[in-house]
Amino acid sequence: MVRIALLVLAALPWRAGTPVYLTQDCREGDHAGLEQYAYDWASSDGAFTVVAARGGRITHLKINSTHGCDDESCIDDANLIVIDHGDGTQAVYLHLAGDSLAPGLACGAMVRAGQPLATAGSTGWATGVHLHFQVSGTHPGAPVCECGADGRGCDPGYVPWASFWSTRQHPTVPVAFADWSEAAACSDRRIEMR
Repeated sequence: MVRIALLVLAALPWRAGTPVYLTQDCREGDHAGLEQYAYDWASSDGAFTVVAARGGRITHLKINSTHGCDDESCIDDANLIVIDHGDGTQAVYLHLAGDSLAPGLACGAMVRAGQPLATAGSTGWATGVHLHFQVSGTHPGAPVCECGADGRGCDPGYVPWASFWSTRQHPTVPVAFADWSEAAACSDRRIEMR
């Protein structure tokens, strides 16, 4: 199990200048227990470009779903990117828009902090366009790139949750960002991110 007091990430996971709002804070609602350090962000502009908060290797990629709904029945319709940071932690970017993968990216590719990944969407269990973001421990020995290099090789209604989602051995970890050091304060905030 990875034990980290606070992981500092290089950047917030969207392009600078994008009007983004924290819509669900850490330790709020279903962001509890093993998933307590998760965040949901949305933009008044709707869909927005999601960028890597920290560099690493893409280990899980699914981008072929175009479906979502406001209940648990759609959970496996989510699109996602998971980036292994190389230090025992990984970031999960969830609810991405279908077929929105940035040009030149593939599962197994290295990405740098700030590099465009995809577009925020409403795939899976989602009530609107947003990005769900969390950092947790990696799952050593778990399969990678289950949906192929292009993220389209598995059924749109399938997500390999057991390979990357937070568990008792791999819970979410508190984070801070270079431009938002108070991220781990978790105080039921609804704020505009600058």
